[in-house]
Amino acid sequence: MKRIALFVILPLLLTGCAKEVTKVEGVTQASIYFVADTPRGFKLFSEKRAIPNSNDFALSVISDLVAGKLTPKDSNYTNLWSDKNIVNSITITDSEATIDLGTISLNVGSDGEQRAIDQIVWTYLDLNSQVESVSFTVNGKKVESFAGHVDTTNPFTRAPSYDVLNPLQISSISEGDVLANPISVTGEACTFEANVVWKLSLNGKVIHEGHTTAKSACPDRSTWNVSLPELNPGSYKFEVLEYSAEDGSLFAIDDKNFEVK
Repeated sequence: MKRIALFVILPLLLTGCAKEVTKVEGVTQASIYFVADTPRGFKLFSEKRAIPNSNDFALSVISDLVAGKLTPKDSNYTNLWSDKNIVNSITITDSEATIDLGTISLNVGSDGEQRAIDQIVWTYLDLNSQVESVSFTVNGKKVESFAGHVDTTNPFTRAPSYDVLNPLQISSISEGDVLANPISVTGEACTFEANVVWKLSLNGKVIHEGHTTAKSACPDRSTWNVSLPELNPGSYKFEVLEYSAEDGSLFAIDDKNFEVK
């Protein structure tokens, strides 16, 4: 997977099924959406975060996302928003939320503008299951576009997950986790015939590999699971991959580095 330079703002997409927001004393665990440059183009990936509770939790999360304060743990992902952007308020009417932005700084093309919008929309729709669409204003007024490419005068809703999410996502491991045996890796997939190829590397060398299947094939997005063998202490990388059925080229990938103590 290519890494996205932090000084470039790239496309973001609306994705998959809503994630459960889990509340624990003092914090709420929520899914934050980031983007990566993949063999299929720019796709969304989610990372679970334990975020301190606040009086208006959704407003706090979206404000931090838009201001660039929420950054991905995985260096393959990036937040397309920077500290030059702010959120004034979020209001809800019926099933539509209106996010009022104070400033907009997006130096992007048409895909980048759409995906940056999608990043906010998808994160917010996961935070508030009562909301079905998101509209935007800037300092209380409708604007035609944020960066000159995408019409922002109409509400935004979720696009189909196969258009938005990376076909593969590792969900049970976060980048840099310290794990103990036994280790079971789970995630989501939308792949041809539900196929998921996996590899486990130790210090850059593949030591185990195989394949599994998700519960259903694309266009459905469903879960998969891999139970790893007993692992000695060390630094590992776990990868899931999909290859083109036509020419064998790499179609999709996600990976996570972790430690076993």
